[in-house]
Amino acid sequence: MYRTVIFDFDGTLCSSIATIIMAMQGTFAHFGRPVPTLSAITRMAASAPDLTQSFYMLDPDLGPLDDLTLQEWSEFYRKTYRASDAQSSSLYPGIVELLTMLSKRGVELIIVSNKSIESIRRSLKQFDIDTFFSEIYGDSVQHPPKPDPIVFERNILPSRPDHRLQDFLMVGDTETDFHFARACGIDMAWVEYGFGQLNADAIQQTRFQANTPEMLMHQLEGL
Repeated sequence: MYRTVIFDFDGTLCSSIATIIMAMQGTFAHFGRPVPTLSAITRMAASAPDLTQSFYMLDPDLGPLDDLTLQEWSEFYRKTYRASDAQSSSLYPGIVELLTMLSKRGVELIIVSNKSIESIRRSLKQFDIDTFFSEIYGDSVQHPPKPDPIVFERNILPSRPDHRLQDFLMVGDTETDFHFARACGIDMAWVEYGFGQLNADAIQQTRFQANTPEMLMHQLEGL
């Protein structure tokens, strides 16, 4: 059994695509830009970019925005997201059981996401699963977003000197999560039920593939 499991958030623990769509469309409309389609936002979410990258992916003619304008866009998006988050986001079925099983076995649980840490904390508390996680890393000026491995190399690994790379497992749904795990040198579990897609070669390089949280739980129980 792994000693520490690192979870992505959106598309892995929580289904929030409806909230993302509403917030993105509302933001682009507010600032007078062409409103991205549902399919465009879904494709964007599949690559798990940070918020700034999301804006540029959805509107290649948008930028680059100056810092003040980008801050205004980001603040409006987050305000719109917060307004609908509780009603539109939900945990994937089986997540509580998965987290409970891992915790009972003494496995430490961490979140590494490109989503804002405030939004993650709010959702974890809303779903009453905040106590499962010892550390949460979200979008921050203190470290670059996934797939850059700096948050693992500077924060997670050094604070666990008794851990080897084999003691960690990354659980995520996107290519960003896959490349993060590869850059860190740790195993990857790909959850097919999320937003992202992996090509066949990448899938072959993952340790586990699961189309439900229950399937992943049974795979990890068998270790």
